[in-house]
Formats: sequence, structure tokens, C-alpha cells
Amino acid sequence: MKYFTQTNNKGKYERPPDLYEYFVDNFWFKAADLENQQINEPLRGSQNADVVILGGGYTGLSAAFHIRQKFPDKKIVLLEGACCGYGASGRNGGFCISTDLIRELDSDDPEERQDHLDVSLYGIQFIKRMISEYGVECDFEENGMLGVALKENHIQELKEYQEKLESFNLKSDFLGKEELKSEVISPMFLAGLNIPHGAILNPAKLAREMKRVVEGLGVELFERSVVTRITPGKVNLIDTELGEVRAPVMVLALNAYAGKLGFFKNHYLPVSVFQIATEPLSDVQWESIGWQNRQGLYDMRNMFSYLVLTAERRIVIGGSGAAYYNDALCAGNDKSMTRKVLKDLFAFFPSLEGLKIEHAWGGTTTYTLDRTPSVGVIGDHNNIFYGVGLSEGVPTTQTFGRIIADLMAGESNQFTNHYVVNHRLPYAGPVPLRGLFGRGAKWMWEKFDA
Repeated sequence: MKYFTQTNNKGKYERPPDLYEYFVDNFWFKAADLENQQINEPLRGSQNADVVILGGGYTGLSAAFHIRQKFPDKKIVLLEGACCGYGASGRNGGFCISTDLIRELDSDDPEERQDHLDVSLYGIQFIKRMISEYGVECDFEENGMLGVALKENHIQELKEYQEKLESFNLKSDFLGKEELKSEVISPMFLAGLNIPHGAILNPAKLAREMKRVVEGLGVELFERSVVTRITPGKVNLIDTELGEVRAPVMVLALNAYAGKLGFFKNHYLPVSVFQIATEPLSDVQWESIGWQNRQGLYDMRNMFSYLVLTAERRIVIGGSGAAYYNDALCAGNDKSMTRKVLKDLFAFFPSLEGLKIEHAWGGTTTYTLDRTPSVGVIGDHNNIFYGVGLSEGVPTTQTFGRIIADLMAGESNQFTNHYVVNHRLPYAGPVPLRGLFGRGAKWMWEKFDA
């Protein structure tokens, strides 16, 4: 399958892609003190490397770490258009879902199931390794996840998900309406599933700390280096606004930004999602909602909301819908979407009515028609490694970095043989039809969820 379309016209440069905005009112950036952090100088002039990685989010940073572990003598250069963690890696909801890659298996072979589970759990274990071995500070709290039902049919969905977890020997607790009140208090929540597998964190802090780790391992990292053109070949040529890199091996860790450079353009939808962060809750407000165990919280609608409590006891809530702007990237915010998020917050917790909202932001993620990401290798010379299609993937992106390194090393193991490896991404259709499809699907989901 061809996943690359040349973006320049007869060898001439086009203007640089629109990869970043001037300001994003992102609470995670503020809490990570991003405005006062050192942002690396851009790439200038011409360089040669053994491996060039495009993208300074989790996939790129994890790939840099794992490639360095397997190839200690290779020169690895990482290019980031803005700053590490600037995209979805630093703008998401703060969820760390450890079971994202679990799916139903035809086989009952316990070894195969364990291999499958090991791959899914690797991402969160890797984050914990970053914390314990490298002193990464990211407000990590392994409090688990709490799914809640807003309608009767959601209750059955929770029970079915519990059965799926049990098939992998993962325990969870189903909570009826009264039992659920011991975890969280809301007039809208009918039942819940308490899942001990998962965590919450500050995603921007994690990305910035991972930058520190990989630089300490000798990876050359250039920020503020917008890629203007890629010329694949036996030796790939990557042009930036101020320089260029030639490398026989390239890693595409761009996710929603990949289409702007001609890769996977017709195989995913860049979808914009939005979050808000409240002022810190008082003791009385926190007790009124009973969310004392601080799990990551989400509901079971198609257009679901997700919530976390930050280290300073703010609520970060996102979801409540998403927007598709005909393949354009998120501009940073959308007041109409923010209003939907705010409506859900006070519907869930009416006792918090009047709580001040101090930050509101948006960002771009990806949606594939089969809702499955893909990681693997492409190109006429099998020298372009990639990870794309990630929409709920703080741990999954970490795993993708491991898979990319294993594939590069030619290894055959439970990671390189996982179902997401070289997963064929379905064609997303022409852009005008994508917009119609997206609006139609959203209308149906919202009608179904009502």
C-alpha cells in the first residue's frame, strides 16, 4: 500500500506546513513551566545521521530511547517543529490507559494471551521505569480507571468489558449505583467499573522529562525545526526551514501531522479534541463529589467525556465531542466545543456549579476508520519506520517506540508480531466526503447518546 504522496511541485519547495500556533492555553504546559524551559536551537546547515526521527512527542522520544539502547554507536538526530511535547503528547487528558492494545483473541492459548497482555502493559511499565531509573517527574499516580454508565445499555457494556479483562486475568470491580457512591458522587452515574490498571499524569511534564533523558543518552535533538520537504530514498533527505539531514533510516513519529508532509494523508482523519482545567477544588467541593481515590474517570458514550484530578486538585475534563475541520489541524481552541465540555462538567457534578475555569485548549489527534493504530515499516527500501493512528495512546506511544526499535533490529518477538504491526490502514475517502461522513457520524452518535 502506498502511504506517501509527494507534497512539493516539480522539485520546488512549498511553504512550510502549519504545524504550530503562537499560544495554547494548556494547563499542562503551564504546570510544566514550559514558558521558562530551554527550547533547543533549530537545525542549521547540513548533517548526516544514521537515524533521523521526525517528531518530538512520545512516539519519537520513545523510539529515540529504544533505538539508542539497541544501537549505542549510531548517530541519532531528532527533529521537532515546535518543542518536545507540543502536540497531542502534551495536550491530552492526562490518562494513562494500560489496556489500550488489548483485543479479543481467537486463541485460548495462555502463552499467546500473556504475550498479548505483555505488549499492552509495556507502555505504563516503561513510564514507571523512566520514573524509577531516570528520575522523571510527571505527577504520575497509578490510581486506576473508573468507567461510568449514564444509560442502562452502558451497564451491559461495562459488564462486557469486565469479561474481556477477565479473559486476560485482569481483575476489576463492578459497582452498582449505591456502591459507586463510595468512589464518586453524581446524579448521572448509574453504575461503574473500577479498573486498577491505569494511571493519571501530567503529559507535558512527561514529554519534557523524556527529552532530558534521551539527550542524556546522546541523541541530538533539534527543536523549532519545521520540516518542509521529505525526499525518501536509499538515503532519505529531510529539509527543514534552516537546514537538512541525510539518513539511511527515518522514523516518522508525527501522528496527525504526518499528512502535512505527504504521509498517510488519505488513511486517517486529523480530529480536534478539547479540554478545560478548573481552579483548584476546595475541601468542601472535593468532598461533595466524593472522588477521593482519584482514578481517571470516563463515561461510556460514543462522544464520551474523560476527567482527571491534577496534583493540585483541579479537574481537567475533555471530550464531549470532537471536531473535524476538513483535514486542517486544530487552531488551539474552539469556544463552541469548550461550552460542551463545560456543560458535561456541571451536569456530572452540579454541586460544582460556578467553579471557575482557568484554562481551555484543544489539540489534534487521529481517527482511523477501523479505530486501530499502526506501527511498522514502509518505503521502497524498507527504511522508513512509523507509528500513526494513535488517539488514546499515552502508554501505546511508548510501546510503539519499542516496536520501532525491535523492527529496526530485525527481531521477531511478541512486540514485532503484534496485530498493530504493519496494520493496513483503511482508505478514509476524499476530503469533502470525510467532512460529510464526520458530521454525519457525529450527529448519529450524539443522537444515540442523548
